[in-house]
Amino acid sequence: MQRIWKANVSWDDPLPPDLVNCWSVFVDSLPALSNVKVPRFLSTQLQSRVQLCGFCDASEKGYSAVVYLRTVTHNHSVSISLLGSKTKMAPVKTSTVPRLELCAAVLLARWLYRLLTILQDKLNVDSTFAWSDSQIVLSWLVKPHSMFKVFVSNRVHRIHTLLPHCQWGYVRSAINPADCASRGMLPSELISHSLYWCGPKFLYANVDTWDTSPTPIPVEQLPDTKIVSLTVTVSEPSEWICRFSSYDRMLRVISWVRRFIFRCKRKEYPLAFLQASELQESLVSIVRVSQRLLLSGLFITLESDRTPSRSYARLRPFMDSNGLIRIGGRLHHADLPTLQKQPMLLPKTSHLAKLIVRHWHLVTCHSGPRVITALITRNFWIMSVRVVIRQTIGSCTTCVRAIAQSPQPLMANLPAARVQVCQPFSKVGIDYAGPLPMREFRLRKPREYKVYIAVFVCMAVKAVHLELVLELSTDAFLAAFDRFVARRGLPQEIFSDCGTNFVGASKRLSILVNHPENRDRLTARAPCSFNFNPPAAPHFGGLWEAAVRSTKTLLSRVMGCHHPTLEELSTVLCRIEAVLNSRPLTPMSSSPLDLDYLTPGHFLIGRPLLSVPDLPMPETASKSVPRWKLLHQCHQAFWRRWSAEYLCSLQVRNKWTKNSPNLKIGDMVVVKDKQLAPTHWRLGRILSVNPGVDGVVRVVRLLTSQGELTRPVVKLVLLPTE
Repeated sequence: MQRIWKANVSWDDPLPPDLVNCWSVFVDSLPALSNVKVPRFLSTQLQSRVQLCGFCDASEKGYSAVVYLRTVTHNHSVSISLLGSKTKMAPVKTSTVPRLELCAAVLLARWLYRLLTILQDKLNVDSTFAWSDSQIVLSWLVKPHSMFKVFVSNRVHRIHTLLPHCQWGYVRSAINPADCASRGMLPSELISHSLYWCGPKFLYANVDTWDTSPTPIPVEQLPDTKIVSLTVTVSEPSEWICRFSSYDRMLRVISWVRRFIFRCKRKEYPLAFLQASELQESLVSIVRVSQRLLLSGLFITLESDRTPSRSYARLRPFMDSNGLIRIGGRLHHADLPTLQKQPMLLPKTSHLAKLIVRHWHLVTCHSGPRVITALITRNFWIMSVRVVIRQTIGSCTTCVRAIAQSPQPLMANLPAARVQVCQPFSKVGIDYAGPLPMREFRLRKPREYKVYIAVFVCMAVKAVHLELVLELSTDAFLAAFDRFVARRGLPQEIFSDCGTNFVGASKRLSILVNHPENRDRLTARAPCSFNFNPPAAPHFGGLWEAAVRSTKTLLSRVMGCHHPTLEELSTVLCRIEAVLNSRPLTPMSSSPLDLDYLTPGHFLIGRPLLSVPDLPMPETASKSVPRWKLLHQCHQAFWRRWSAEYLCSLQVRNKWTKNSPNLKIGDMVVVKDKQLAPTHWRLGRILSVNPGVDGVVRVVRLLTSQGELTRPVVKLVLLPTE
């Protein structure tokens, strides 16, 4: 079939005579296949050793693989059984014989791997052997696959992956049973071909007598070898510079080492303390080593009098008498010291540059980039010095605490209580506003009290309910909560801050609701549950915080400096509540004809609380549509507008739009406290993190000197630990 394809013969064209003769011989030999009998029995006994032996071969026609099962009994008798063989045609695209031999080896490796997988539950295969009559392939297999080109490298790596413990050997083509399968054989010849059915004779001998070692071929003589060039750059040792973390200490240590060498050579004893000249000579030596290591290419360019690269050409670098690279610049006629007109060049990746920047950062009392840059450029010219300064400031614990920049996680998704349809005030947020001054009576010198406002906000429709509270206690809150329930109904969920009055009320309500005598009397279907925000996290309750701000704004504008009585303050709070419940939930359009807008009052009484009452409906309308059905339709229309208009306005994140790295367990942080100066903020280590549903960590638990705390990450400052 492949020869017909190569001959470009179409369906209607007659075959050439040579192909007709080949086809006739092939068809005439097919009846002989009925005499071929394949032995199916595998001779395996207890306490016998089982081995897999495979052979592969290739020719210009195709390549094949043959596998035998070799069994050695306890009395050293050997039996060979044919497990199977595979044959593939050579590709139409012409390929070299060594590559075809390698494809045959891959075919054998896959065939052995599959048989090992099938037999692992039935037989205990001790070892695996494979043979090939190509010494080039065997030389490829003993070398690393990365040494060869892609075709050979991929297949050698595949063979090593499939059969990592296989022992490969060389077999002559005359005794290779895969040779007949790769070259082709007629059925009449296959019946009597004992080499194919029984394997080569050396398999029946002892393994130690097998002489299958291939003749090694040098790498340079192997085909498809990848040419690799290796460039070795010998640099001066500079590990000792990276061992220092202080610029002054490095100068003094190198100066003492140089003095020791000087004393050993000349046997002179200089003064007991270091001189300024010694420190300057040590600095020159350190800079020279750093430049030789990181600016070796520039050294070669300057020594050969060539023009440096564009990044250095604008600096006009040159080499002075001490072998240092300095900046030429344009200040030759300036009235400045020579070292300042021609500073020493240092790359930004140099450890010496980091030590210099850190030294001047500490000397200048943690100053900013402008001051540090002005002082450094007197002696050094550091490439991209502002980048190095910013890195130094970012790794300085003192500066990080002073800047106090907290991580800001991505704004979380809205909770289910904000975006799901529910009964108004079934899920509420609670907060306190105040204190407010209140006088007892309308007398000339009445006694004054401090009172508070309990703000209840519906999580779904932003309806507001205000209650006057005389003190910050659990009992006072429970009384206000009782008044709220009497007017609005018992809520299912309550969201609030971690105030002591709220926590105490939660415990009291939990005992009250879970008590067997009161459980049925209160409610069995909608128990009241509290959800507390983390401590010091007011941004977790932005809904009720906004309601508190709106309430205080309206109250301050109405009351001014007046101190109302209890009756006056209650009246004003009811009026403010009506105003807040009459605000539009969505921005109004600019059209003068669009006067209808959705408010929280629509979900409470069917219209804004401050609007004019609707005209009475005529009698005919009540007969055509029942009143209760009309109210139900209006209520459903309000919720449809709520879903279509209000929910869409909550889609956009107006702030906190960037992802920041999550804090991890073990990180060192500083806890922000508005009542203390930044230098007195507590230091803590994170014990556990509380990631949200989206995997973003917004709350952590940390250990401080005063115990364990739970804080949001926006109240923490991550300290550098490297």
